[in-house]
Amino acid sequence: MTTRRVGIYRNYYGPVPTDASGRPSPKSEWPKRRAHSWVVRWFGSDGQRYSRSVQTRKEAEKLAEEKQVEVRDGRADVPERMSLKEFGAMYLRIRTGLSKRSQEEHARTLRFLGDQFGAQRTIDRVTPVDARRFISWYTSRKVDDQPVSPATVNKVLRECQRIFREAVDCSLIRVNPFRGIRQQKVGQADWHFVTPSEYQSLLRACASDCWRGIVSLAYCCGLRLGEILNLTWADVDFGETMVRVTSKRGSGSTEAWTPKDKDSRVIPAPKSVLDLLTRLQVDAAAGQVYVFVIGKGPNAGRRKERRNVWRDFDALRRRAGLPPCSLHDLRKSYCTTLSGAVPLHVVQELAGHSDIRTTRRYYLKVQPEFITAARAAVESVLEGGA
Repeated sequence: MTTRRVGIYRNYYGPVPTDASGRPSPKSEWPKRRAHSWVVRWFGSDGQRYSRSVQTRKEAEKLAEEKQVEVRDGRADVPERMSLKEFGAMYLRIRTGLSKRSQEEHARTLRFLGDQFGAQRTIDRVTPVDARRFISWYTSRKVDDQPVSPATVNKVLRECQRIFREAVDCSLIRVNPFRGIRQQKVGQADWHFVTPSEYQSLLRACASDCWRGIVSLAYCCGLRLGEILNLTWADVDFGETMVRVTSKRGSGSTEAWTPKDKDSRVIPAPKSVLDLLTRLQVDAAAGQVYVFVIGKGPNAGRRKERRNVWRDFDALRRRAGLPPCSLHDLRKSYCTTLSGAVPLHVVQELAGHSDIRTTRRYYLKVQPEFITAARAAVESVLEGGA
């Protein structure tokens, strides 16, 4: 039974004071003559009594006020103690919705935390100072004699914040030790806007309709690589000329998968894309669930994996005569093209971004014709004032 009473008591230690004749002093004189600290005691929701020791009465009164609020709100229980190793195993079990790649990245970050803090260290003993030391250590690391990029450091910081936020949600700790650590400033990396003529060159350089389908879905529908590879025939609506990006539940025919930012969205598909998908469906094997599957070997018919896709696209890009760019640049080019025709919030929705700032900052490139128009506008103003 929960009690709302929070008590403050003296905790005496050391020898009992005596008078001139050597007799023990009465307890009424101990507060002034005997060494003591202050103890705050309270009861949790489970009826168990908890306490904490401080040095001064002022500290005890402040702590008692805080505990009174926590007791009233049902937050006064002392968190369960769990080692980093135990918590890490539990975290990876209960964190649903992560892609296989994200699971691997979080598991690696948990290993780093265990190496730095000790796997048997209880999670409640990780302090904000420890958190800052960890990020400092990670920032100073080198991989293949190369320093870790600020973007990678920020990614690990976000993973740590997410991991320890789960510990807060599980009532294992009160405060996230990584909360408040600022991410490093990262300059926006330049990327190549793929023009319509360059897109056509890519299609001509493709050796199969499979690759033409991947390229067209990235450039004409703005799909991420993971969304393309997890596309099933049920996601393609030929009648409504739409492509759906939806999460998948693991079953006998599909693997569990969740889109990055939004659980689902619907994207209009141009006729050229649907024509490509129609050809792929005609050639698909009976019972084939995924649009893009492995064609040869012991895994034939299974969903195509992202392994080697980036490498193969780079070879395709070189055959097409395009400057250095990535498959993801096709998605960015889609967003930039779209921004000239529809409002920005529509671009955000079709791209599947949870934050419109992501769309604005990373996916839109100012085109040369707009720069030319801006220059002409300034020159017109100057000529008018001459």
